[in-house]
Parts: sequence; C-alpha cells; structure tokens
Amino acid sequence: MNNLIPKKKLFFKDERIAIIDIGSDTVRFQIFENFRFNQIAIFNKKISCGLGKDLIKNNKLNKDSIKKAMNAFYYIKELIDSSNIKNYEIFATEAVRVAKNREAFIADVENIFKKKIHVLNGNEEAKFSAMGCIVGLKKSSGLVADLGGGSLELAEVKKKEIMNTLSLPLGVHRAKTKNKKIIEKFKNSLQNTEWLNENKFKRVILTGGTWRALVKLYFDKYSYPLKVIHHFKPDFDNFVSMLEEVSNFKKKDLLQYSLITKDKTPFIRYAAKVALEIINKTSARQVVISYTAIREGYISNKINLSSNSDPLEYQSLKVAAISNELNPSTVNYENIKLFTNNFFKRKSYLNKRIRVSSISYLSTGDSIARDERGLFVFKQILKSEILKFSHSDRVTLATVIYVFHNGIDLNEIKDYRKVINKNKLLSSIELGLFLRIVYEIGKLSNFNYSNISIYVKDSNLIFSIPKNYSELLNSRFNKFILMLSKHKKLSQKIIFV
Repeated sequence: MNNLIPKKKLFFKDERIAIIDIGSDTVRFQIFENFRFNQIAIFNKKISCGLGKDLIKNNKLNKDSIKKAMNAFYYIKELIDSSNIKNYEIFATEAVRVAKNREAFIADVENIFKKKIHVLNGNEEAKFSAMGCIVGLKKSSGLVADLGGGSLELAEVKKKEIMNTLSLPLGVHRAKTKNKKIIEKFKNSLQNTEWLNENKFKRVILTGGTWRALVKLYFDKYSYPLKVIHHFKPDFDNFVSMLEEVSNFKKKDLLQYSLITKDKTPFIRYAAKVALEIINKTSARQVVISYTAIREGYISNKINLSSNSDPLEYQSLKVAAISNELNPSTVNYENIKLFTNNFFKRKSYLNKRIRVSSISYLSTGDSIARDERGLFVFKQILKSEILKFSHSDRVTLATVIYVFHNGIDLNEIKDYRKVINKNKLLSSIELGLFLRIVYEIGKLSNFNYSNISIYVKDSNLIFSIPKNYSELLNSRFNKFILMLSKHKKLSQKIIFV
C-alpha cells in the first residue's frame, strides 16, 4: 500500500499532521496537509465502534466494540506507515477515561502504534472542543456545547478566550435507557454551575454528530437551500420550534426520516431536549452549528495556531495560483485588487474580505461553456470546504461571481436570496458588474490601469478611458456599463482621453 494517502499539489510546503480520536461512539482518523493555513482535513475516516455503549450498564468498554476498534487501529496504522506520516497524535475521551477495563485497552492501542495515548480529562475535552470552534467560526463568543457518546462538554468563550469549562457524563450512550431521569440530572447540573448562573450568552454553539443530524431535519423541514452544516445559523424561533417537536417524537415518527442515519435515531430526541435546556438556561437568541471541534482544537493547541488566520484568504490565494498555473499570463489579480479597492474604499457596506477574495475567482470555470459558467462557479463556491465562512458570506461571494459572468438576471439562483439580506444582495450585484468592467478593460490594457479611472460625480458614473480602447464599446464592456449605471441609478458617461 505505497502512498495510500497521496500528497496533494500544495500551495504551501507540505507539513502533514494526522489525528486519531478514540471516542465513545466512533474512532476518527484525519490527515491535514498544512494545518497552520488550512484546517480542513484532506483525508477523513470515521469508523463506528460504540466503545461506550455499555457505560450506563457496567461502566466498561463493550467487548465486541473493542474488537472493532482494534481492527480499526491496525487499518489506521497501515495508512500512516504507507503514507509516511511522521507527525500524528492520539487521544481518547470519556469512554476510555472512565471505563473499568481501560488499562488493558490503552496498553493494546499503545502497542499497535508504539505511541502514548493522551486520555483527556473532562476539562481538556471541553477546552479543545471550544478551541475547535474558535478555529472554524468567524464569531465564537458564547457557550460552546459538544454532545458526544459518553459526555457533554460546555465552555464559555469570550473574544476567542476560554473562560470556563464543564464536562458532564451525560453523552448520548448514557441517555439511551433512562432519558427522563438523565434530563432532570442535566437540569440540576446546569443550575448548580456557578459560572452559568452568573453569565448571559448571546450565542450557543452546538457541535457533535447528533446535533448535526438535527440540522439535516431543519434543512428538510424549512426547505433551506444551502446544505452546508458548518457555520449554519438557523432562524432561532424555527429551530427552537423544531427542537420542541423532535423532543416529543415517538420512535415511529423518527423512522420516517431517511435523513437521520440509524446510528443517530436512538439519540435524536435526547439531543433535542439537551439543546432546549441549554438555550433556555443561557437566554441565548442565536444558535450556530460548528463542524470543527475537538480534533481541530487539539491540533491548534499543539502547534499554537493563531486565531486570526483566515482560511478564506488562504483558499482564495490558492485558487488564483492554480488558475495562473493552468492559464499563465492571463490575469493580474493584484492590479485588479488595487484598482477595485480604490473605487470601493469609502463603501463600508461592501465587506473587504469578500471583495478581495472574489477577485481570485474571476478565472475559475474558464473551461466551462460561457452560458453555464456562472451557475457552475456559484455552486462550487457554495460547497467549498472553507472555515470561518458563514452561509451569508458564501452566498454573497458566489453571487458576485455569478453576476460577473451572467449579469443581473438572478433567476437561476433565486432560491438562495433568502440567505442574504437586501444590502448584501445589492452590493454583490454592484461588485460583480464592476469586476466584469474592470476585467474587460484589463484584457485590452494588459491589466495596467494607470490611465483609467472610474468614479461617481454628481449623478454620473464616469469612465475615463484611453482613446485606443474605443473598441470596448463593441464588447460585453458596454453591456455591463449600462447594467452598473442602472443598478446605481446613475447616468453613464464615457470619456476617451
């Protein structure tokens, strides 16, 4: 099995790191290519073992589950060796932490990997889950809640700092057989936690597989168009209403939902009840779902990752570099960026991060037929694996590039307009039209904009262009000038100098 996990063509130096997460429900194995710049795994394997399913019965790791886990570890070790990955970490959570038969299990795992396992204590588990949310979300202040198989972790985050943590042995496996009693126990634990009583939280951040399964129900119930779980912020009232409905489901009600996998079905009502209790306790009015959690948090702690790193900037630079490599000498992204920033510098309603990133996507999809290109790139941006990239930002950026290719007929993407507000939609249209105009000029000027200016004066949108570029009037340039002028409710004026 030589090079089973191939090295991807990288924009930055390859510094792969792998993580093995021995959880109460699953064993997870992930490989990251260069975690400092990109916290999305290039390889992700989940193996369901159910180590913690007997915790409520005898506080032991299940024997059959141990066999499954050992087979998983041999498989993972083969992947690591064949891929020549030197840097990897192993940690275990609640099930291994509390099981009576943990010593023999730990010894067997360490013998396979010839490496020590870090068995996390409850506070470490809560801390790393919160750090993972900080890694993946634009705004992480609030209460982070991570519902796993063996335990539930809570952490208070303020300005990217972890203030307080709490770990409770109330994971989904413990809840399976005595749901009513365990909810009361959970309520009492919340009530007796001083720092929860002293603070109000604007935002609750939910992470964990069972809560992510609930989000799929929300997508279906409310016909939400963007099926990306990470960084999803549901309508608060709708989400609470759905949680109340699900918490009262009968088993037969759950079986009709094919979106919920069989391994999550027994736990979904409990997960809904726990989420409701947390929301009620915190008085939060906003819920955010995070895919990133304990594994990303664990690695970020190991390498001391800066919380200010921007995955969108990294991905945008990578997209531009790949485009230039595939089609060299065509686009000078830096000159377009400088010219565009100068025009929009006083327009605070246009997000600079989105504006700068959009320029890197101008050549994406060049091999696609022109009439299909806009929608193709729109969908590619929506499903991009980028962290700190909210649903609103995804649709805003994707709309900019769609307009760049197609103009202002948005009928093909009308379902996504509900994700962004009116101001973001209008600014997306303005930027998309402007970028098409600048791009068309750039093709003639070799992207040298020193003799070109675009500005607003009185009620006119003025384009000052050298005389030898008059052929622009017979191109798409003129069409987009008309659209931009109408969009801004201005008259257009072209001056040849």
